[in-house]
Amino acid sequence: MSRDQLLEGLRVELDAADEFMQELLEADLLPDELLREYLRDLTLLQCKHIPAEMCSEGKLMERTDEVSIWMENLKWEIANYQKVDRDD
Repeated sequence: MSRDQLLEGLRVELDAADEFMQELLEADLLPDELLREYLRDLTLLQCKHIPAEMCSEGKLMERTDEVSIWMENLKWEIANYQKVDRDD
């Protein structure tokens, strides 16, 4: 992949994560404390101290993976919380 494609892929992943988080904030699927934690983590992913445009290809892939892992963890939290909620 070219560097431009990696940058675009990271932007797409971050936009999707932000949109998912905004929908989640309105849906009341997780406790507020957990939502704040994930929102903080997303903000950190979006606002790294070194701009993505200055990163190497390897670092861009790493950042994209971090966003994907964040999203997977959040989806796991939702599924886990819903399962616990149903069991009660």
